[in-house]
Amino acid sequence: MSFAGYLRITRPVNAGVAGVSAAVAFWMCGGTELIVALLLFLAVTAICGAGNAVNDCFDADIDRINRPDRPIPAGKATIPGTIVLTVVLFTAGFLFSLPILPWCPALAAVNILLLIMYSTSFKRMPVLGNVCVAYLTGSVFLFGGMAVGEQSFLITAPLFLVTFFGTLAREIIKDAEDMEGDRKAGAYTLPMLVGVRASAVTAVVCMICAVLSSYLPAVHWGISYVLLITAVNIYLLRVSAKALSGKTAEEILASKAARYMKYGMFAAILVFFVSSALTRFIG
Repeated sequence: MSFAGYLRITRPVNAGVAGVSAAVAFWMCGGTELIVALLLFLAVTAICGAGNAVNDCFDADIDRINRPDRPIPAGKATIPGTIVLTVVLFTAGFLFSLPILPWCPALAAVNILLLIMYSTSFKRMPVLGNVCVAYLTGSVFLFGGMAVGEQSFLITAPLFLVTFFGTLAREIIKDAEDMEGDRKAGAYTLPMLVGVRASAVTAVVCMICAVLSSYLPAVHWGISYVLLITAVNIYLLRVSAKALSGKTAEEILASKAARYMKYGMFAAILVFFVSSALTRFIG
């Protein structure tokens, strides 16, 4: 057991990116108060980190097969210690959300409940677990926008849809990669239900939905946004198509489609930020 092991179990980079995304969404919707942006960052980072930690607790058996290098199977963190860390982070995240507008604490409470339900039950259900993760990822933008007010929905709703469908596509591909460990651990995922190839097709359809949704903000951000997001969309469609050539879990893993999808989604978030900045400062 070590501090580094417990830090790693929270996925600090992913949690931090989620926190930054919430603060960026706040800024994109016209928010200017630095203290609110900081509270958003801290709330989302803490809640996301807790969600990652509690997920590893319930995935310990699966990770011994699929991810033996993770802190719990590697002996760098214990389940009791991780549970304590989870409670502390969930509590801190909710408390950070309290000073913000009423919608934010309400959404924080809903997301904490969903993160727990995902780890305890939803994860082992076909499609439902994937949808839960996709919603939670996209809700970061809704959370940041809510700190400005309900008018922010016009901007954050399209961003939520892009993130939702893109994450759903990636989650389905990850399930195809992890079929062996999931089967041994008693999980029941979409690839087990319909097969690897059909799952890959479903993932590509989801990514197409994300691509189509990405053009909705063009009414706010204009032609420069369209050009930038089109370049990202071409990349996302190409890397998603890599999964279509895979007929087994090993071939899907070898395609690295899930990893490349993650890079593409980060690029899309960067385009959202750049386009918003151009509109805000240049007009």
